[in-house]
Amino acid sequence: MSEPSAPQPGSASTEAYADSVSRPSWRRAFGLLWLGQGVSHLGDALFLTAIVFIAIDVTGSKSAAGLLSGLKYAPAILFGLFAGALVDRYDRRRVMLWADLLRAVAVGCIPLLHATGRLGGASLGLAVFALAAGTTLFNPAIKALLPEFTPTRHLTRAISAFQLAEYTAFVLGPYIASLIAPRLGNVHLLTVDAATFLFSAACIAALPRAAGTRKGADCAGPTIGAEPALPPLHRVVRGAFSGARDVMRLPPIGALVFIGTLNNLVIMGLAHVGVPVLVYESLGLDLAAYGSTLKFFFLGMATASMLLWSLGRRMPKGLTLSIGILLDGLTFVPFAFCKTLGHVQAAQFVHGLVIPLIIIPRTVLVQRVVPSRLHGRAFALINVTVFGMTAISNPVVGFLTEWYEPRTLFLWLGLLGALPGFLGLLLPTLRRAR
Repeated sequence: MSEPSAPQPGSASTEAYADSVSRPSWRRAFGLLWLGQGVSHLGDALFLTAIVFIAIDVTGSKSAAGLLSGLKYAPAILFGLFAGALVDRYDRRRVMLWADLLRAVAVGCIPLLHATGRLGGASLGLAVFALAAGTTLFNPAIKALLPEFTPTRHLTRAISAFQLAEYTAFVLGPYIASLIAPRLGNVHLLTVDAATFLFSAACIAALPRAAGTRKGADCAGPTIGAEPALPPLHRVVRGAFSGARDVMRLPPIGALVFIGTLNNLVIMGLAHVGVPVLVYESLGLDLAAYGSTLKFFFLGMATASMLLWSLGRRMPKGLTLSIGILLDGLTFVPFAFCKTLGHVQAAQFVHGLVIPLIIIPRTVLVQRVVPSRLHGRAFALINVTVFGMTAISNPVVGFLTEWYEPRTLFLWLGLLGALPGFLGLLLPTLRRAR
């Protein structure tokens, strides 16, 4: 029996389509995506472990390293919403495929330039920016694609499975980095990262043709087959902003985006710049030591994801999200009192436990509340609150570490970062969201 065709614009919902897809078909598509992303996230872990240290080696400046680290998230601010509009308009599978190829080339250029003696601050920044541009397209596309073939009753577990694969990869990544870096050098961690993007692209290319080929309701052209001609720029711009406006009007999405933006603006720099500086300068340790702390961080995230795998369907999504944001800030405070590597590892584990309390309920809420035709723009908007605010927070924290001890920043910024979660508990539309 042939698979049911994807709904035409204005017809059946994404949920009805996903629930009607045969079990072998959706499980095969899910398995390919899960495998590709698990390997790709392993490469992400290597990149995250190495990039700050490579930036410090290349530039000789903590402030410049913070700025270069922030460039990884700058495209989310500059054209994140437009990327969401393109994801809603075009074949999401092809968007993901080309985004992975772009990321493979961008990351692969760094060790190549290093080998030829041409890697400098500008070329490193350009490569990081190109990597981020691919990620800005990829992230909303995969989150919009998942509910297209996953039955609604399996969404929470499917998202938990993706998060568990990601966090497990990030637990293994620093260990692999500690094996590769002493032998080949920090920069060749990025060679492996580039290869993982190619593997992910191969998995995406093998997806069933029905997966990801539907387009938004505002698109002309056939549902499956050739893509329509590239729309005029003004249509993309209009679609991006009108879609974002429509998404923000949906309770509780507006409240979710608002408190998430405030939280990420305050605390993201602590995670990406503050912890490496604490390990590298305050404790006088090296990349391998920092990598060991990341293993504990992602072990905490994996542990919480396993719990949400079994309990997540029964937990109120809005309340869980608000508590998660509150704890996201508060669990940075113990870093202010860390005097040894063991202390940092323990603090990283505790902090990692609360991150899935934010990511999983947030993703489920968006997929349930927002219409399918706006999924790309909705997740692009979420990316702006996460990656876009990180692009601001990283260089700010990098600058502050030139003047203040990292422990001082963890204390005060951690407390400040908890306030948006407390605000979320006071907002009825978010607190009551199921």
